[in-house]
Amino acid sequence: MEKVDKKTGLGQRITDFFGLGAGLIVSLFSIRLIVDTSFRMLYPFVPQISEGLKVSITVFGWLLMIRSSSAFFSPLLGSLADRYGRRKIMSFALLSQFIGMVGITFTQGWWAVLPLFFTGLAVNAYLPAQQAYISDLAPYERRGRALASIDIAFAVSGMVLMPIIGWMISEYGWQMPFWWLSALSLFGALLTWRYLPEAEKHTKIDKNVNMWILLRERNVQASMGVAILLFISVGIFMTFWSIWLSEDFSFDALDLGLIAQGVGFAELLGAILAGLIVDKLGKYRTSFIGLILSSIFFVTIPLAGENLLLIRILLFITVFWVEYSIVALFPLYGEQAPHARASMFSLIALGNGIGLALGPVITTALWQWRGISAITTFASISLMLAVILLWFFLRDKVSE
Repeated sequence: MEKVDKKTGLGQRITDFFGLGAGLIVSLFSIRLIVDTSFRMLYPFVPQISEGLKVSITVFGWLLMIRSSSAFFSPLLGSLADRYGRRKIMSFALLSQFIGMVGITFTQGWWAVLPLFFTGLAVNAYLPAQQAYISDLAPYERRGRALASIDIAFAVSGMVLMPIIGWMISEYGWQMPFWWLSALSLFGALLTWRYLPEAEKHTKIDKNVNMWILLRERNVQASMGVAILLFISVGIFMTFWSIWLSEDFSFDALDLGLIAQGVGFAELLGAILAGLIVDKLGKYRTSFIGLILSSIFFVTIPLAGENLLLIRILLFITVFWVEYSIVALFPLYGEQAPHARASMFSLIALGNGIGLALGPVITTALWQWRGISAITTFASISLMLAVILLWFFLRDKVSE
């Protein structure tokens, strides 16, 4: 009897701390890890995957932009998630990812654009629906922590799975990770459809949200602007260091995988810190600090010169604050339109997608033009513009 009580007590403490039960956290985290790994694996291994697809790095940058353009469908999918339920859209997204990951292994050249588009559609459908799902279940005072407990999957994918992806590419070729992730995506779709509960516990949902009316609100417009500007810098960061280290320092897939592991560890620390303090310090203040420090550290990266140790340190510190900002901002976004969270998060996904679409193209263009200093300066300016929008238009809002 005591063992049962202890387990029950531990489970209750987890629920009290995170705002979600342990079983739900593990399920959502595991599926999110599949989604995030499938999304981010293209960036550290740009040279290897572009060679496998038989396209240049510049063309691959355009393919990534087209993949991110799938975010334009995000508002529609967000509205459907508000109207018909988050779980259905999450399952659809994972099926789209399965189709895309399998399709990539059978295509070359510009033909890869179609399966890549499906993988982009998956991310832009899944993330808003999942974030709205978590926000619905978790009470306001634990919502930032609940979101962070799942959002750290992105960091874990870098820290744990990117080195494995690098090893797979080196040993078995660039296609092998796509096969594994396609199978896991199908499993995630079945798990989501069959076992996750459909629940709207803490939020009153308006199932007839008018997206155009929502877009007229200044704080919503500003939130999208912050998302675009932040994710331009995210897209730049995710793209530039693999190109830089491959071309200037002759890093191979294994070397890039190890750098990705360190980047993932820094992201994990940033996400954990943001998750621990965002509800106490305030969603607005936490986000503001992260954007300012991200901007500052971006411009320091070229100062490392050819010192690989210093390069690693500056890359890790920069991505620490970038990930901290991302995690801190999500609960703040959710409070800008609490009656239509899936729609709101879908607009943020649109902003993120636009930023990610522009980031790789900007990176490859600036790399050809002026090199690393131009790239990091552009990212820093983008982040400072996000700070200005945050300062004037976004505030914490307590939902009903």
